[in-house]
Amino acid sequence: MQYKGIKVNVITGFLGSGKTSLIKQLLANAPANETWAVLVNEFGEVGIDGDLLADTGVAIKQVPGGCLCCVSSAAFSVGLNELIKTAKPDRILIEPTGIGHPHQIVAQLSAAHYHNVLEVCATLCLVDARNLSNPRYLGHPAFFDQIDDADILIASKADTYEDGIAQRFIDFAKQFDPAKAVIALSAHGECDPAWLDVPRLASSTDHDHDHDHDHDHDHDHDHDHEHQHSAKTFTSQPAPGAVCYLKRDLEMGSIGWVIEPQWQLSQARFTQLLEWLTAQPSFWRFKGTLQVDGHMKQVNVTSTESYETRSDDSLSSRFECIFSESSDFDELQAELNKQLF
Repeated sequence: MQYKGIKVNVITGFLGSGKTSLIKQLLANAPANETWAVLVNEFGEVGIDGDLLADTGVAIKQVPGGCLCCVSSAAFSVGLNELIKTAKPDRILIEPTGIGHPHQIVAQLSAAHYHNVLEVCATLCLVDARNLSNPRYLGHPAFFDQIDDADILIASKADTYEDGIAQRFIDFAKQFDPAKAVIALSAHGECDPAWLDVPRLASSTDHDHDHDHDHDHDHDHDHDHEHQHSAKTFTSQPAPGAVCYLKRDLEMGSIGWVIEPQWQLSQARFTQLLEWLTAQPSFWRFKGTLQVDGHMKQVNVTSTESYETRSDDSLSSRFECIFSESSDFDELQAELNKQLF
């Protein structure tokens, strides 16, 4: 069977920018006569976002354990090829890890062996514009690499912005050369499906990322580097029915758990856990599904905001913490296991 003209969009954005919510909205508004599919390329080993999209009714393929600076070629290609063959989609949405650099994903999608198979359309990047004044985000290289490589730049969670934040985003977004094809504000994960068919900017896949924006942040990253580092992955069993996955790569690390249904936390211990996490200087995000006082919750927490919703579809707990790499990483893991078990 010949697979031709499958439209593909990369939807990127830093941790907590709302990619999963936007993808859910897009899937809910997909044309009735088209088959869509989603490929999730995550940093950690547990695989969180694929499970959170499971209720959409479309084919989902998770590729956990992704590299921060590039695509894990074998796993990514195998996952993509499997999705193409099994789902036979008209469009594929690709959600890379929120702390990764998307440039090489787009380059791989444009490789010769996908010629005529994939039609690479616009790359969308979500930015929580409140973070444009946060030095911690501005200082992270992936934050700007994602923005630089985007054709469409969207300020997500616009319904939460205070006065002046939206205009700050628009002024920021207008600085780029080449200019973004679309600059937009989005509330509640809303996205115009027509944006997906915007063509890639001619120089989007070939700029050198060496420029100085007005926010006084210089960054110069070479996407043609050789893969000279090696990610370290470990598993352990901190309690019966629980498996802990530890991943360390470059400047970031993740600690994730998959726990059988009999485990749960009390609300008091859960609140204490989140308070402790958000007080850690190296903490970036806590995300997943876990059982609290007999009810499953979907949780997404960063150092600045927290979302919780009830999730009756999940049975086992599956969640992950992401931290900046630090010398106390092993201590963080030990303390987390102590609080959880």
